[in-house]
Amino acid sequence: MRIKYCLIFLFLFAFSKLFAQEDPLFTFFPWAQAVYNPGAMGEKENHLNFIGILRQQSLLQKDTTKNSNSSDGNNNNNNNINDNNNKRKNRDYIKLDGQQVLVNIDSYIKQIKGAVGVTFLKDQNVTAAGFDNIGFKLGYATKLKVRRGKLGIGIQFGFLNMKPVSTNWDPLQPGDPTLALLTGEQSSVMDFDIGFGVHYKTPTWYVGVSGSQLLGGVRISGEKDILHVPQQLYITGGYIWELKTPVPWSIEPHLLVRTNLATWNLGVMALARYNGILWFGVSYQDGGIAALLGAVPFYNQGNEYLKNLELGLAFTFPTVKYGFVKTGSFGDFELVVRYGFNFYKEKALSGYGSSRHLYKNQY
Repeated sequence: MRIKYCLIFLFLFAFSKLFAQEDPLFTFFPWAQAVYNPGAMGEKENHLNFIGILRQQSLLQKDTTKNSNSSDGNNNNNNNINDNNNKRKNRDYIKLDGQQVLVNIDSYIKQIKGAVGVTFLKDQNVTAAGFDNIGFKLGYATKLKVRRGKLGIGIQFGFLNMKPVSTNWDPLQPGDPTLALLTGEQSSVMDFDIGFGVHYKTPTWYVGVSGSQLLGGVRISGEKDILHVPQQLYITGGYIWELKTPVPWSIEPHLLVRTNLATWNLGVMALARYNGILWFGVSYQDGGIAALLGAVPFYNQGNEYLKNLELGLAFTFPTVKYGFVKTGSFGDFELVVRYGFNFYKEKALSGYGSSRHLYKNQY
């Protein structure tokens, strides 16, 4: 029976409609696991967990209007600039900006022996034929103790609204419903979908498998035959390696693989963490290498309301030709904010352990 269900699952991915739209990926993907895998919700017990991520992107794209404007009255000024070949090459590109915003709130609730979560997602593409997508997800995950760790099995119900943000298209053959959407002749579309995931975490490592857009998008409003998000499969994992040093350091590698069986995306991250309070590292995703830095700035301040506040910054350096050209794109910037509010009664500490483990493996 297990083999049968696996074959059905793969069949759904293989024969899904493949379009350009996909779920956005973040540099801080270990912090955003509840978005990709509903089984990861409620990992920090006795807390109302808040995670916010803002990513500002930039992209250089060929300026297709340059030739048509080359014979205007500004030729004298252009002649002064065209003396330098590199400068002329750089003017062939225009800079486009995009933005992704993620807000996730989840909590483990003792009364229902599970976790609930709400996610808001905004994805504004940076291409000339971009889309401004807004998504909302509501999820539930049951938690089971399995040996040394905790197994989470979760499901999400989501709504995704997609609409064009550019009207720069001038199609030679009008009438195509997809081009009508891109040129703004058609209103936005909205889909309903389901996600499912399994996540297992121990004090030193975690692993998860999940799928999003499993229904292929049930159209609620708008044209039915265009702009569907394909089913996507996620595989995540991470490990905490405690160093045997006089000071409490740890090395933490993380992995994210996303695929729709037609395209693949890989994310790899390596963090060095000091006492669970200060951390830095590097990350790689298709198209860029990022430098990361973060801290729990108020950990030693004695303020119970600010003690669980964590901040992180990441800057991505493009590694592909369209991502960086002189005087053009300077990379992508990302900010993460995480906060855990303890609304349950504090329990007295008992047993063994030390403060260095309080913030370990809280992804």
